[in-house]
Amino acid sequence: MLEETVQIVCGAGGGLGEETAVAMADHGATVVVNDLGVDVDGTGADAEPARETADRIEDAGGEAMVHYGDVTDLSYTEALVADTVEEYGAVHGVINYAGILRDSMVFNMEEAEWDAVIDVHLKGHFSVVRAISRHWRERYKARDGFERQRSLTCVSSGVAAGNPGQANYSAAKAGILGLMRTTARELHQYDVRANALWPTALTRMTEDLPGMAGADEGTMGPQLVPGVPVFLASEAAEDVNGVTLAVAGGRCRSCPTPSAGGRSRRTWMRTAGGPRRRSKRGGTSSPTA
Repeated sequence: MLEETVQIVCGAGGGLGEETAVAMADHGATVVVNDLGVDVDGTGADAEPARETADRIEDAGGEAMVHYGDVTDLSYTEALVADTVEEYGAVHGVINYAGILRDSMVFNMEEAEWDAVIDVHLKGHFSVVRAISRHWRERYKARDGFERQRSLTCVSSGVAAGNPGQANYSAAKAGILGLMRTTARELHQYDVRANALWPTALTRMTEDLPGMAGADEGTMGPQLVPGVPVFLASEAAEDVNGVTLAVAGGRCRSCPTPSAGGRSRRTWMRTAGGPRRRSKRGGTSSPTA
């Protein structure tokens, strides 16, 4: 599905990012693996996680490049895009999983705990979006169009019910959805589609959440999510734009999108592997690859 494409996966040193990077490579993409290798709370830094993901791709016969750095740094994300284009000639898709946790009840939360999470999740997404959108806009105008649409996937989760102790995380993730919807409107004229992935899976960031108690790798592992971002990055998702897809336990549904006047706008889409069908919530439901 992704043959002859170049995909940047941010936060690919473990969990969902790693599984997505590997799945994209399995589907024929050349993958640029970005990660800063920090602990869950954002401290430390280590290039080894990104290297391990790239090694996993290369050991399976794929092609990968490691790009170690901090997505909150606007100069770094510009370099990430520029280095990818210099090495491979183009970028066809970007997805950003980079994130940290600094949990605390809202009445106890310190300013530093708020700022750190907002910085990595929300500013980090803006940084990536700005860098790649500038490149794609310039490339589109210089070439008078693309041979295939470009795909930008933002990752937002933890905002449905609001997890106690995660006001910073939930606020950042809700902000990412607004960023995606605006970006989808602004970039569609340049043949770029922007969507949001809303994944639920057992990773180091979710293993301590009460809602994941009893979950196991077989039913809620990160390997059950990548079929959806692979689809979104492929030509099968042409003109799927401004959509939020929730993925959990190998199933996917389209989430309602707010529109002017306070009503929700439901988005219909084709899913890979079969005809679309109506779910009880009015979206689409299909197994992930």
